[in-house]
Parts: sequence; structure tokens; C-alpha cells
Amino acid sequence: MNREIPGFYYDPEKKKYFKIEASHKAPAGSQYSKDAVKRKRKDQEKRQRKVHLTRRIAKEKIKRAAFLANPLIGAEREIGTQLVTKSSRQDQRGLLYASQLRRNQLHQFEPWPDEYSIKHVLRNQRSGILVASGHRGGESSVSICFPDCDQEKWTYNRTMERVLFKEPYRVCCSSFGHHNRSTTADVIATMDSGPNGDSFLAPRMLPDPDEGGDYRWPPSFSHPVRLRMASSLWCSAPCPVGTMPFFAIGTSDGLHTLEGFGSYWALSKKSFANDVYSGKPILHRRIDSSHALVTSVEWLSAQVIAAGLKDSAIFLHDLRSAGTATRLQHSHAVTKIKSVDPYRMVVAGINSDNYTRRVSDTKVAENLLRLFTRDYT
Repeated sequence: MNREIPGFYYDPEKKKYFKIEASHKAPAGSQYSKDAVKRKRKDQEKRQRKVHLTRRIAKEKIKRAAFLANPLIGAEREIGTQLVTKSSRQDQRGLLYASQLRRNQLHQFEPWPDEYSIKHVLRNQRSGILVASGHRGGESSVSICFPDCDQEKWTYNRTMERVLFKEPYRVCCSSFGHHNRSTTADVIATMDSGPNGDSFLAPRMLPDPDEGGDYRWPPSFSHPVRLRMASSLWCSAPCPVGTMPFFAIGTSDGLHTLEGFGSYWALSKKSFANDVYSGKPILHRRIDSSHALVTSVEWLSAQVIAAGLKDSAIFLHDLRSAGTATRLQHSHAVTKIKSVDPYRMVVAGINSDNYTRRVSDTKVAENLLRLFTRDYT
């Protein structure tokens, strides 16, 4: 530290001493007048106090140890009892989490007429209605169970299920569709591999509880609707938002959408993307081929549907412009797509390979944006 000399100011930037001039004699804008030097020393003291406070806080602050994230596993590493690899730690962590799971019976579905296997289970997050589909031999059924009306927590101890469908078909999947923000919902069951090799979609409106907690079926929809199709049905997914139920359907003949209410439903087929080089439709997308079979569908937003094909391709369809683009490719046949947010999705293949695909910040987003907005410019 430089020594203080009376009547002089040491400039740390220039590393020199300068004589302090009287304020009334110093020229305008002088850096070394008495008042200017006083301001500089005051600012310098303020900076030193701030630096000292920052160092004191950093010194006194207790940092959270990394092993506290998983203390049962990390404690052994900290005390040096064993050295394990990252994969071994992940296995131990998975076993530890799995050991905390407990089996609990939600509802005992009655056999018809014998025991059968439950294949899909859904629960309406707004009303608590439970839907289960199962199969036995060459028959399948879809049953519905309402929660107990006098319980704050959804329980199904005193209620009997009701069979919605019982057909000599194979149940592929079931999904819920909601009416905006209300508790009213529609459930759709995809029935496949019928006696004549046919398939059908079975939408059904579910009732709302009345003031007494009882569930009454809508009189306008007392009989189930069946929309028969020649192609096989593989998957379905409901639109997350909207005023009316809206479903995406994956079939052996591409992507379809189903929209309607009550007894009135409209099924629409969506086009495949054209060839990247020629710009013309791909001719080898015949029905039931791996290039036309949609094995998984997911809504990235209220307007964009992601669909995975058996040939490992993933295409996006925009409902606003009716545009379709194939820009993503999995290493195996796609079995499941799950949306993380409007820009990311997790894709699983037939060999249990999972990939997280990000649509933004890449040329994919630019190509899709250019494709989807061409009808609006």
C-alpha cells in the first residue's frame, strides 16, 4: 500500500502522486481538486467495503455437500468405504427408489365370466372416473368405475364397475378427451382385429356428478357410437386443450384425427410428407407397410401432432396449414412418444432405446416453421 503524503493524492491507475489543488483555484473539470479527490476517496472506500463484505459472505457461507443429494449412497463414498462406478451408483439408486414403492389395490374388477387380464387403465384427473380395458381369449371389454361420492379422496370400495363395451375384438388403447375446463369427458376405445379383420373406434361420453354426487348418463348419448375402419388401429392421444374432444389416431394407413360431440363425430385422414428431393408423394406407403403404419402419436401443442412410424421415421403435422414434415429419425421402430414441452419430446424405440429430440434451436425448427407458415404469408 502506498504511503499517504499530506497535500498529495496517489492515483492507483496512473501510479503517480498529484498535488491537490484548492477547489476555487482549480480549473473546471480538474481531477485533482480538493472536492474531486474527496469524491474519489469516498468511492474507493465504498468499493473496498463491498469487496470486504463479498469475501466475508463467501467465507462464512456453508456450501451444501454434493453427497447430500442422495445421503444413503453418498455417505459411503465420502467416508471411503467403497469406490463404485457411475453405472453402479445409478443401479443402486434405482434399487433404492424401487424399494420405497408399495403395492396397493385401487379396485377389484369383477370377472366376466372368468378371470381376465387388464391391459389399459385410465383415470380422469378432473372427475376421478376409472376406466379399464382387458381381454380374455378372443374377447375384450372396456369397463368404467365411478369414485365413491362421499369421500374427499377418490376411492372405489363401494362402487361396481359398468361394462361399456364387450366385443370379439382386440383393445389397442384407450384415452380421455375433455370439454375445455369442465369435468365432462369422452373416452375413446380403439378396437382392432375383429372377426372379419375389421376395426372400429368407439367414443363414449362420460357423465358428470350431480349435486348429490351421483353419476347420470347423458340422455343424448345413451347408445355407443362405432366408427368402422378398414385399416388397423394402433394408438390414440387426446388434444390437451380445446372446447371439444379432439383425438389423434394412429393406424396402419397413416395419421387420422377424430373430432365431435355426443353422437356426431368426424374422422379425417392426414397426409404424409412428400419426398424431400422430388417434392412428390411417396408411392410405397401402401397400407399395413412399415412406411405407413403409425405406432405412436403425441400432441406437442394444440396445433402440432408428432407421429412415429414403424420404419423409425417421426413426422410432425400442423393442423393450421395441414402441412407435414419428416425430419427426425429414430434408430429403431418407434413405439412411444412423450411430449416434454412444445419443443422437446422423448422417443422410445422397439429395442428400448430412448432419445430426447429437441425441435428448437436447430435447422429442424427453421424447416418446420417455413413449412407450417407457408399458407399464412
